[in-house]
Amino acid sequence: MAETQWYYARNDQQYGPVSAADLKQLAEAGQLSPNDLLWREGMDAWTTAVNLRGLFAEDAATPGSRPAPNLVEAVDRLQSPADKNHLPARAGGLRRQLRIVQMFLWSLCVLAVLLGVVLFTRAFLNSDNPNDEASAAIVCSAFCLAAYVLARSGEKLSRLVLARARRRG
Repeated sequence: MAETQWYYARNDQQYGPVSAADLKQLAEAGQLSPNDLLWREGMDAWTTAVNLRGLFAEDAATPGSRPAPNLVEAVDRLQSPADKNHLPARAGGLRRQLRIVQMFLWSLCVLAVLLGVVLFTRAFLNSDNPNDEASAAIVCSAFCLAAYVLARSGEKLSRLVLARARRRG
């Protein structure tokens, strides 16, 4: 039986094939970090190197952990759907894009609240009867509610995108 050949990705560059023993040596030499990606024939997706038990020395030092019998058996237990022929997008780029979207949504939230407060203050100061004051309060509340909905939508969108990225690899 032929030895399993591994591919690894670091800084958006793909390397390999290398043997399991070579992979272990790369990890021990510091040339393979826990955040680098690994793949071998038969896997559905790339996975981070930290998921491969027994690859890094700190795994053995963890109390209560037992070393994997070999690297191939450990990887056989990993499952995540993705296209094996494509190097997955790095999580850092995705997080940066999500931060930009979140900052934009938070800016909209702040603007909505400020606009609501300005409209409320203007209507309240110019009103002579309680009905106008009540309608001004309703307008302000509507803007605050819109800001809350924007904030929650941004949070849900971020969670959805990050969960989908994790499933893909």
